[in-house]
Amino acid sequence: MDINLERVLSRLEELYQCGAQDDGTYTRMAYSPGDLKGRETFAGYFRKLGLEPVMDSAGNLKFRLEGENPKLPAIVTGSHLDTVPDGGKYDGVLGCVAGLEICETLLKSGRRLKHPLEVVVFTDEEGFRFGSGLLGSGAMCGEELHISEADEDMNGQTRGEVMKAYGLHVADVPKAKRARDSIHCFLELHVEQGASLYKNGTPVGVVSSIAGVSRYEITVKGEANHAGSTVMADRRDALVAAAGFISAVPRIVEEYGSAYTVATVGTMKVVPNSVNVIPGTCTFNLEIRDQDKEMIELIERKLEEQLGRICKEMGETYTFERFSYHEPAPMAEWVKESIEKSVQELDIPYAVIPSGAFHDSLIMTARFPTGMIFVPSVDGISHSRYEYTEKEDIRQGLRVLLETILKVDDMNVTC
Repeated sequence: MDINLERVLSRLEELYQCGAQDDGTYTRMAYSPGDLKGRETFAGYFRKLGLEPVMDSAGNLKFRLEGENPKLPAIVTGSHLDTVPDGGKYDGVLGCVAGLEICETLLKSGRRLKHPLEVVVFTDEEGFRFGSGLLGSGAMCGEELHISEADEDMNGQTRGEVMKAYGLHVADVPKAKRARDSIHCFLELHVEQGASLYKNGTPVGVVSSIAGVSRYEITVKGEANHAGSTVMADRRDALVAAAGFISAVPRIVEEYGSAYTVATVGTMKVVPNSVNVIPGTCTFNLEIRDQDKEMIELIERKLEEQLGRICKEMGETYTFERFSYHEPAPMAEWVKESIEKSVQELDIPYAVIPSGAFHDSLIMTARFPTGMIFVPSVDGISHSRYEYTEKEDIRQGLRVLLETILKVDDMNVTC
């Protein structure tokens, strides 16, 4: 069975154009007209194959190719179609188009799987509209979702209003939960969104795990005072203390972390935020990611110790509070091994690597056997219009996905 690469590339381009904006950027924000157009376009491809979409109560689109035994649990593949602002052509979309291509390849070759094959388009993976992502996969897995009708987006629209216009109701989202025994395994093909594969010239990555993420709100309290009349020796500048801490983050991660440990400060609020007033309060968010929860805890402890030393020296106080946490998510061993065997049998160079980025697979691992296949992102760029994956790498990723689906279809594993 041969993958039709040109068909895949054409569909990636067509879906990208669905997000065209008046300012020349390309964005398919969840529940937006661009997102809706992308989903309708994608559904149209399946309708031409005689497969009608089903939308669950969370907004996930599902397409099902029946197997020889419809009572068997489904092999599920797919990803998401929504993007970040001015996002790229491949993030999420490649996994969806790949599932479509597998279905079309099987149909045109006359090959029928034993298990049903489902392609899923998860809703609101990126989460930038309402500040929390992975909604579709979270609902499918029965996760506790902290969402409400009153959540507002950047334009002041409520989640309730937006979802109602989409034909959905916030209160019904939990009804999308799937039974454990309804899914044989979940497989996601995705661009790496990092530079590891690209730098090493490796066409395929077999994902070992997805990093855990711990996020904190840190507030440093000094003393606001006149910037002109307060001499340097008398100052308790909250921003200077915060800057000293932030500049120490890379050193502490390098000293105590692993090759894949990362920590980032990405937001900052200064009060009173005036050019002629010494900052009295500085509040910022810290994020730590690693494949090992004990490593996350170690980096947290070392960073808080560092902040404590700085504040003590400067006569300031601080709070250091965790507000969200996701456990590291290892892939199911038998699914990971199936991917590895497929790559080996296809004689494609590969590496076993972790994922630092969030994906729907992060949530799916908690309820269903899950595996991920990575293909390189040129220069590690993603979440950007400059995101690019070479044609040959896309072809190899699709070959591995197809071979893995054929392999797990012959496996009887209790989920």
